[in-house]
Amino acid sequence: MRMFLARLVRFLKAVQTVWSIIGLTIIVILLTEASLRLVFAVKDRLTSAGAVDPRLIEQGYGGEAWPIQHDRELRALADRWEPYVYFRQKPFAGRTITIDADGRRRTWAPAEAAERTGKVYRLLMLGGSTLWGYGSRDDRTIPSLVARQLHDRGYRIEIQNLAEIGYVSTQEVVALIRELQAGYRPDLVIFYDGVNDTTSALLEGEAGVTTNERNRRAEFNILQSPARLGASLMMRIVRDSASFRLAQVIAHRVAGPAAIQPGGLSAAKRNELARDVVRRYQANLDIVEKLGRAYGFDALFYWQPVVFDKQKLTPFEADEARKLEWGRGFFGEVYGAIGESGELRADPRFHDLSRVFAGSTELVFIDYCHTTEAANERVAASFVDELVKVLPPAAAPSPGGSASHREIR
Repeated sequence: MRMFLARLVRFLKAVQTVWSIIGLTIIVILLTEASLRLVFAVKDRLTSAGAVDPRLIEQGYGGEAWPIQHDRELRALADRWEPYVYFRQKPFAGRTITIDADGRRRTWAPAEAAERTGKVYRLLMLGGSTLWGYGSRDDRTIPSLVARQLHDRGYRIEIQNLAEIGYVSTQEVVALIRELQAGYRPDLVIFYDGVNDTTSALLEGEAGVTTNERNRRAEFNILQSPARLGASLMMRIVRDSASFRLAQVIAHRVAGPAAIQPGGLSAAKRNELARDVVRRYQANLDIVEKLGRAYGFDALFYWQPVVFDKQKLTPFEADEARKLEWGRGFFGEVYGAIGESGELRADPRFHDLSRVFAGSTELVFIDYCHTTEAANERVAASFVDELVKVLPPAAAPSPGGSASHREIR
């Protein structure tokens, strides 16, 4: 009995020692994590004002200070769930970004719009973050600039910006269908695409899917699997920790920035994937044109430019292009296939703007695809040049103050 008690005492002491070690380890980890979080919080606070490259502010925005505030507001945006298309932005009211209750970016409208007579032409504009206005104030997004330019020509236009950060063309078609389903009847629909269709295909290895589609697959029915849910939560805790961020900083210093390396596709498979991107895009154009005939609207389609097609890059643009060097070849294949498509060349509603900035010498791109407000002005002008061919000339008020209008179709 005495021997049993002695063994029990030793066992309990061992357990106490183990738990003491575990407890001290947890305390050390928590203190380390708290200290690192404090350090990173101070660092982020001190460097947030310099988050925008000075070259971009000076050369792309004429030395104005608002891009710093815009960058902060972009970081503060949050998504909400949206049926069928996955997400929309939550309402937001900033100094450079305004998102309404429906998750849509505010578009410029004239104060005196109600005073003009005649038909109001409804335009829906769909695209990804470039059309949404990443890098631009509300009144200087492409849709806002189109609204201004058409207003200056005398047209009464109502524009809705249905673009969303990260959307591919198929999501935009679904968003359009949802608008029609809800009873909205546009006169014109404009699509501005290319970047997200190309990037998502390269990252996912499949054309026509959404950006980060693999994340949606991983999340599917996760609540039905406690093991998957637990593993996902643990991974999230690790990835959100300051310790993980420190590890990334150290790895970056030792090995340099890690480039995204899409799955190993052979040259033949990559070429086929590029052509499949174009085929899916053409199918979406066909769907929209058929919807237009059924619902009484015209449609225009624009393929957007990227930094790789600009011949004379500024030093800032060259740095941005190098960040996406891993995707340059695939972008070239997709954009080449777009140019070679006889079906697209024969479609009067399709316009390839991929080389609209090819000869520009000034700073145009704020990263590999988003453009400055001045560049937005040029893109908007390209839209308007075609819009005035579709809109009836009589849409502008006559000198006598009245206007006769004919329908678009």
